[in-house]
Amino acid sequence: MKTLLLCILALGISACASNKLKPVDEKLDIKAKLGDSTEIGVNESGEIITQESVAVEDELRKLSWFNYEAARKLTAERDDLVRCRTDLADPRLNGNKKLEAIPELEISKDLSKVQQKLGITESGRIKVVKKELLNDRYEKEIRYKESLENLLKVVSDKRVDCERELGYVRVQHGLPSERYTAQGYYGPQGNFVQTRPGERNLDDALKIRATEAGKHPASVTPAEQTEDANE
Repeated sequence: MKTLLLCILALGISACASNKLKPVDEKLDIKAKLGDSTEIGVNESGEIITQESVAVEDELRKLSWFNYEAARKLTAERDDLVRCRTDLADPRLNGNKKLEAIPELEISKDLSKVQQKLGITESGRIKVVKKELLNDRYEKEIRYKESLENLLKVVSDKRVDCERELGYVRVQHGLPSERYTAQGYYGPQGNFVQTRPGERNLDDALKIRATEAGKHPASVTPAEQTEDANE
């Protein structure tokens, strides 16, 4: 029993120690500096190394912004993939009307180690206070970053493959391989005058093609769109 208590005590001390900050930089004989945060020098083993020290708030801020932008780009890539596969499934491009399943994005942060308490602060205001160990927060942001990067690569690759396949199908049906972009010119006041809107969906693509072929968009019926697409 005594041995068990000693083991539990030792594990507790180890766990507590792991949450305390330890020195991580090496003592260097500084030879040069790169900016304010990077040093070049010789360590106690005689190795010449570079050592960069960044304030933790700056690193966390950088990680937070990177993760925000990566999550936004990941959502946009998935939306583009859905759009691409929707066009491929359109019967006017000889699609089978069945949209291939695309998994939902699961990119929520891990909040398991965040302590939340409702109470009164020293200033007398009622607030929800959230606390977590700094090291846990940093490691969580790093894991989140890695997860976003992996998901972004997978979804982006799928989107590129789909756009390539869609391009071949569009050409077979008399459309440009890439979607129509907006056209226009800049007026004397520097304002952009749009002469042709960009393509938002396949309906727009067929209308633009009909217009450029000499037909008025309003006169193109769904039946004619289907007939033109199958030519």
